[in-house]
Amino acid sequence: MKIRARKFEGRCARHKRYNPSVDGFGAIRGACPRCILLFEICEASLRLNKLIRSFDPKYDDLRRRVEKAPAVDPRQMRLID
Repeated sequence: MKIRARKFEGRCARHKRYNPSVDGFGAIRGACPRCILLFEICEASLRLNKLIRSFDPKYDDLRRRVEKAPAVDPRQMRLID
């Protein structure tokens, strides 16, 4: 199952400086519906991460997966055979 393949960068058109992960729910001005949606998206993301870690505690999503380099580069031509 592939879940974390999507990157989301959203901002409110009115309140461009609002960051839900830093400012929290209390910084929403005038019950702005877009800011509330951004906050809910942030909370859902945190809850999803918590559920994944509770399912598999050894899962490390912060570390990048390292692909092993082939012993011989297939693009390299052999000059001496």
